[in-house]
Amino acid sequence: MRKIVYRSKAGKTVVLYLDHEVRVTGDFFAEEEDLIKVEEELSQCKKPSREILGVDMEELFRLIKENFEHCIGKV
Repeated sequence: MRKIVYRSKAGKTVVLYLDHEVRVTGDFFAEEEDLIKVEEELSQCKKPSREILGVDMEELFRLIKENFEHCIGKV
């Protein structure tokens, strides 16, 4: 399992766990259903359709494309 910790341009700390799927935690604010949807979409190498307050979603998606082995070279 790979772990990436970074400070989002939008101000919050984000922790990514990359294994056979993507898990996202951190000091941001999100509804549980939105976070689940974001994790599902990122795990499928899709740009998230939901927002997480305090997290730059473009930056998050770029990190997934560059570091999640299931997405590298596919998106």
